Amino acid sequence: MIKKQSRKVTDKLLSRLQKVECPDTTFFGERFPIVMKRGNGMFVHDIDKNRYLDFTACFGVLALGHRPKVTIQAIRKQCSQLIHGMGDVHPTLPKIKLLEILAEISPFKNAKSLLGQSGGDAIENALKTAMLATNRSRFLSFAGGYHGLQFAPLTLNHREEFTKGFESWIKDKSVSLPFPYFPSEISSDNIILDPNMLKKKHHLFSPEEVLELLEKELKKKEFAALVLEPYQGRGGKRGFSPDFMKNCQTLCKKYGTLVIFDEIYTGFGRTGKMFALEHYNVIPDLLCVGKAMGGGLPISACIGDIMDVWEKSKGEARQTQTFLGHPLACSVAYETIKYIQKYLPTFQKELINIDNAFFKFKENMELKALSQKFPFEIRGKGFMKGIWFYSQEEAFCVSLMETLLENGFIVLPEGPRADVLSLTPPLIANAGQFNKILNSIVSILENK
Repeated sequence: MIKKQSRKVTDKLLSRLQKVECPDTTFFGERFPIVMKRGNGMFVHDIDKNRYLDFTACFGVLALGHRPKVTIQAIRKQCSQLIHGMGDVHPTLPKIKLLEILAEISPFKNAKSLLGQSGGDAIENALKTAMLATNRSRFLSFAGGYHGLQFAPLTLNHREEFTKGFESWIKDKSVSLPFPYFPSEISSDNIILDPNMLKKKHHLFSPEEVLELLEKELKKKEFAALVLEPYQGRGGKRGFSPDFMKNCQTLCKKYGTLVIFDEIYTGFGRTGKMFALEHYNVIPDLLCVGKAMGGGLPISACIGDIMDVWEKSKGEARQTQTFLGHPLACSVAYETIKYIQKYLPTFQKELINIDNAFFKFKENMELKALSQKFPFEIRGKGFMKGIWFYSQEEAFCVSLMETLLENGFIVLPEGPRADVLSLTPPLIANAGQFNKILNSIVSILENK
């Protein structure tokens, strides 16, 4: 790993970037960002020839790492035949094969899909489908959820950082429910968290309070769907309990509201299962997927067995895009899904060793008395972990991210207060690599 980071070329290129890019896109700090040049497996090299272990998988997209053989081979094969097509007019074989495998692995008996190019597209397609199915036009979501920044998904977002300037568009289109806390966040390792502190500082409510608020809204019979991430990505790796999830589904069914699972981040092995819904034994009405599905190419899907609420096309499709069912993206997605299907048991075996690495991390923090100075909780599932420093000030993990970058690790801060350090590496990550970053975190905290 790098010892002293060179930024000579990086700083020059970032100066050029700032002159030509919308200022509300890339975050610039004193030591951030890098300019990525090439990647292989778990590793990324920047323009100044520094090497990093990638613990983001580039927003969870690169489930098989950077430039895996399966992706390169699929791209080469499809490029030799057809790169672009006419997805809603003249379909291609890759599109048909992709839709078939999505139906096969989905939890639905008669699954049909709407393809898109991004996670936000999948959410927008789900919202449209829910409106057609229920004849309702409002939605429910949970605080901390991130479902995309296009106008329709943006209505589900209630973080001012994302909605500022667009309030007039968002107004009255959705209701945000507070996120619930669960026993693991009240008492863990003999540390008891105060429910009043959780509510006041972190805006976390008891499951009973949240369910009561949910039913109060559902009784209005105005809501087409409840949209949620089984484990929140940008929200800080927060998850629900199986009982809570089942209660949500029961209440929604009672009042005629659909349940939409946003598995754009959690799908395709990220949580140790093909889909995170398997942890809850709950089947939603609609399932949105993306990110890892495309193997690095932009593609997404909204899947369900209620797609027949859309009328059969009469020649002018109501739901299409120029790049819908892009043959190159469909081909790579198909091969990526097949590969994850085949090797998921292997990834699952390594998770036992990875979970043991986190156990050793906890022991190391306690041994060095860092658990008292920096109390924390481990959140998430599988290859989707978050270290929640719940007693620290806002943006605590921003500086931690920057220091880790200097030490050769690419990570992201998450949560409404940026007090969660997110670790979502490719599924090919091993316990040894987790040990490296966890030991580095301990060393950094020792010097704080």
